[in-house]
Amino acid sequence: MKYPYLILLLCLLGSLWAQTPEKALADSVMQQRNLEILEEYGIKETSTLTEVAEILKVSDFGKFKKHLGLEPENQVLDNRNLRQLSLRPYDVFLASQTLEYGFSELNTLAEVSNHLHIPIKKLKSMLGEPFDPLSSKDDHRSLQSLMLDPERILQVKGDFRGNLLSYGWVLTLIGMLVVFSALLITSIVISQLIHLNAHKKKEIPVIKVSSSGKVIKSSPNASQDIIVAAITALFIYENTIKERRRIQLTFNRTKTNQWRSSSMLQMPNREFFQKRS
Repeated sequence: MKYPYLILLLCLLGSLWAQTPEKALADSVMQQRNLEILEEYGIKETSTLTEVAEILKVSDFGKFKKHLGLEPENQVLDNRNLRQLSLRPYDVFLASQTLEYGFSELNTLAEVSNHLHIPIKKLKSMLGEPFDPLSSKDDHRSLQSLMLDPERILQVKGDFRGNLLSYGWVLTLIGMLVVFSALLITSIVISQLIHLNAHKKKEIPVIKVSSSGKVIKSSPNASQDIIVAAITALFIYENTIKERRRIQLTFNRTKTNQWRSSSMLQMPNREFFQKRS
């Protein structure tokens, strides 16, 4: 193959070109944090896991190894240094934070809020400036990039737990106020629906007539034709009642014995079967 070194150089340049700025920035931050941990705690890559646990004052060595992705029961790993375990000082520092706080400085603000069971808007409100509770631009940024110390988060957690009862009452009252206000507005709207497209009821004309046929009371809107029609209907009704009474009296006369009245005591059927001319 011709020019093998040239091809190898091109591959190396391509790999360097493919490295993103974000990854380069992350590596630089990692190196900076490794140096800070070395200066503050004296942890080196040649430090053993047991020495690191003593320096960081780890309370549970088994869980500490579990957070590092190691087998807690394997005691052979305890005397190995970080380089042999493919670990960096910053890795063990993050593991100690996770063991102590339940989160590390690389967790985002949203993850910390979910872990502590604190509403993220309430968390940002208690953290104060420069965090805006109504903005979500900082929700997915890490605590390290926001310059937030886990101790500060724990302090906010303590304040929130201390005021949890009053906070719950405030939320309850606000919820009840919203619900009852909505019910009140709904009831008012429904009660006003009866006036929608409502037709004005027409006043029924009332006419009172005396026994002599004189009008005693009448509606001011009633015309003379209506009054005459009402009196005529009343007159016809009274005459109809009288006529019905006469007919009823005619049909309800006292029954008489036709046999005795006609003195036909013998062979009465002859009278009924007699042919009439």
